[in-house]
Order: sequence, then structure tokens, then C-alpha cells
Amino acid sequence: MDRDRLSDGLCSPQIEIEARQLPGTVCRLGGADCPLIDEQAARAVLNAVKANPAVAIRLTSDADSIPHHSRLTPEDYAETDTQDALNRKRDLDVLQRLGLLPGDTRRARYLYDLLFHRIETLRGICAHDTPGWEGCPLARSGAYESVRQQGFSAVVYLRPQEEKDEYRRRSAKVAAEGDCISVRAHHFMCMACWYNGGEHGGERPEDTIYEIWERIRREPDVPVRIVEGCCDACDCCDGFHPATTRCVHPGGLIRDLKKDLDVLQKVGLKPGAVLPARQFIELMFERIATTVEVCGYGDGVVRSNEWAICSGPEGNEGYERSRETGMLG
Repeated sequence: MDRDRLSDGLCSPQIEIEARQLPGTVCRLGGADCPLIDEQAARAVLNAVKANPAVAIRLTSDADSIPHHSRLTPEDYAETDTQDALNRKRDLDVLQRLGLLPGDTRRARYLYDLLFHRIETLRGICAHDTPGWEGCPLARSGAYESVRQQGFSAVVYLRPQEEKDEYRRRSAKVAAEGDCISVRAHHFMCMACWYNGGEHGGERPEDTIYEIWERIRREPDVPVRIVEGCCDACDCCDGFHPATTRCVHPGGLIRDLKKDLDVLQKVGLKPGAVLPARQFIELMFERIATTVEVCGYGDGVVRSNEWAICSGPEGNEGYERSRETGMLG
């Protein structure tokens, strides 16, 4: 399996830029001649993310490389460039707003979506009213804001609806007719939450969990392969990027990868196990009493945006109702 591992993980960023250059690429896209990143470098970033929303971007800063004051002389301080100090402040302002640190890496779609949610304007980041710290006059031009108003898809690739519809047809066919359905481990918990003790609401727009449940309801012993990562239910989601097979939702939804492995550990199976659907569901309900154990990480504590808790820290009552009633209809 090691030879098949993907090479574009979050620990192998394809793009590395200074934190202040992230909004700088937006200014460039909005028509401003941003001094923080030249046209060629900005274009390389923009072309990459418009083609691939899964591109991993590492944000850097030299703010923590400034030497201790005892190693600096009055002459060193006299040579200090206010622009350099402002650039360090810009890096830290951007990182603070995003809730990140120097060296953090996120996938392109998440990063630009987060940027637009948390930074409405570059005034107060790239430009100030303080004499000597005025910064860039283009920060007041509206170039950044004009792109931000369009949303992240103005910068980063977004799947067309036609493609999602085609993938839904394919996935529905696999769910209905496949000899073995590949389902990520925690999606059976999603299925239980959705089933809600029999009160489910029909098809779901961003996955084919309903279609998979329909097959299991008809054929409880249909073989299912329990996998970690994107599965047959994910292919029609707007956050699935077929070319890379990556999930491009927040942090690549690393939390969902943890959920998959937590479920597998709790039921005592390894990734790739094949067994009748009914048997897996029985194991899951026997060994996992509430979503807090998996989706709430055992304690219901939200530690960051990337580790948000689905359905809230108290757990999803729909799962517990399905556990009581069963969910084979």
C-alpha cells in the first residue's frame, strides 16, 4: 500500500508564500498592482488554484526570526526599514485573522474561503493612517473587496453542476447494482443520524448515502468494503475533486479521516475489511453508543475550526434513535 500513497498530502505543500501574499494574490486578480507579490508569482498561484482546489498552500513569515535585542546595535536599529516591520505585521495580522501560525498548510479552497470569511477589507492590514506606516494605497482601491464579494469560486476551482450530476448517476448505479459498495467507516454513522429512527428525509444533495441505504435495506447482506477517506458516497459532492481524489472542504476534512479510523478501531476492523452491511451496522451500534464518542472526539470539545463537531458537542439524537430502532426499514 505504501507505494500507492498520494504525494500531495498536507505535509507536502505545492505552493509556499508569505502570509501577506495570500490577500495580495486577490488584489492582483482584482486589477491592483500589488507590491507584496509580483505579477508572475501571483499568476502562478492563481492559475494553480483555479485548476486544482486541492493544492496545498503553506503560509510563511519571518516574524519569529528577529534576533534578541542584545544581539542588535544602535546602528542595526538605525538601519531598520519600517516597510520590513510593516510586512511582518501584515503576515501576523493575516495569520491571526485566519487562526493560523507561520508554517501552517491548508488546501486552496479552504484557505481562500476562510480568507474571505474573516478578512473583509485590507484597510488596517495593508494600509494604516499612522505616519510612516501608511502602507499600500492600493489597499483602499477596492480591488480586494471586489473579488471577495464574488466568493472563493472567483479564485479557486469549483466543480460544475453537470459534472456532479454525472457522478451522482454513476454512484447511484454502483449503490444499486455493485457487487461490493465501498463506504468510508464513519459514513455509516452519518447514515444512522440521517435515518433518525425512521424519520429520514429522502435523498441528500451532496452524497449518495440515501442510495446506499436503499440498497442495504433491500439487501441487508450486500458486501460493503469499509474504507478510510473518500468513498462511493462522496463522488458527487461539491467538495470532492475527481482529478486528485481529494476532499477540499476545511482542512481536507482531516477530522473525517480521524472519524474513519476511530470507527474502525472501535469495531475492531482494519481499512479495507469486507463484510455484510448488516454485520457492520450491528457492530457499530453494539460498540458506539453515541456520536460524541467519534464525531465529538470523546469529550465534545471543539479545539479549532478544523476540528469542528458535527451536530454539536452533545451528540446527534438521530443516531441514538436509529440505534434503538435499527435502520434496515
